[in-house]
Amino acid sequence: MKIKHLPHCLALACGLGAAQYSLAGDLLYWQDNSLTYLYGENFQRMNFNGEEQRTQTTFTFEHASGWAWGDIFYFIDYIRADNVQTRGSFDKGTFRQHDKDSFYYMEFSPRVSLSWLTGQNLSAGPIKDVFAAFTYEKGNGGPGTENYLYGIGLDWNVPGFTYFKSNLYRVKINNHTFFADSNSNGHATQLTVTAAYPFSVGDQDFLVDGFIDWRSPSGNAGTQTSVGSSIQIKWDAGKALFGKERQLYVGTELNMWHNKYGVKPVDGSTDGFDQTAVQALVKYHF
Repeated sequence: MKIKHLPHCLALACGLGAAQYSLAGDLLYWQDNSLTYLYGENFQRMNFNGEEQRTQTTFTFEHASGWAWGDIFYFIDYIRADNVQTRGSFDKGTFRQHDKDSFYYMEFSPRVSLSWLTGQNLSAGPIKDVFAAFTYEKGNGGPGTENYLYGIGLDWNVPGFTYFKSNLYRVKINNHTFFADSNSNGHATQLTVTAAYPFSVGDQDFLVDGFIDWRSPSGNAGTQTSVGSSIQIKWDAGKALFGKERQLYVGTELNMWHNKYGVKPVDGSTDGFDQTAVQALVKYHF
């Protein structure tokens, strides 16, 4: 995917959101769409080279919506990276490196409320609702991801948080081809926690939000336990500068990995690839 295709990708994503709204009727309770620009460095190239101060620019479209039957979250990343892509396996004779400085990644995550589905109120204590949770992951960078996730989700009532959600998934890994032979499929377990916490300092409003993913190892796919997270710390610039709340944010994102992608080094060690990348952020909601 070349940079000239970026406007088309964003237009398609925005168009899907608009079409979804027009067809929703009374089923749609709320929705939020946003565009984000990120720029940072120290991204792990995963090519066994000590020179890891690699820059990356990311354009993201995000959509979140609440429905009578549950909720939807999806995003599309278009990434421009100073990043040598390394794929394949030494053992299988499929190892290769090539310059690929642009790629995409997306996730689509619908959840169905079991309270709505069963007609019973399943809230209990701090649990607001229980969901059947699904996610589809697809990308053409890194390990060439295509994964299917299914499991159970919980919405939690946590004081001070705008939302606090947890999803426990079974993961079907398809074609995890990073340092493994092609068609390296397998299964794993994943716990995902997402949350948002607003706070104020004087007259200025801030928001901390993001996610943490923990994924178990998969013997068949050749992966090890991994932990990945992205945490955004944002100032409500729209409110401060233009009097429009929760529309324009400026801040930073911390993108962190322990054993990035669960990849095992080809030298046979139990080491992994760790990453702590700091990015500048501008985010616009509409």
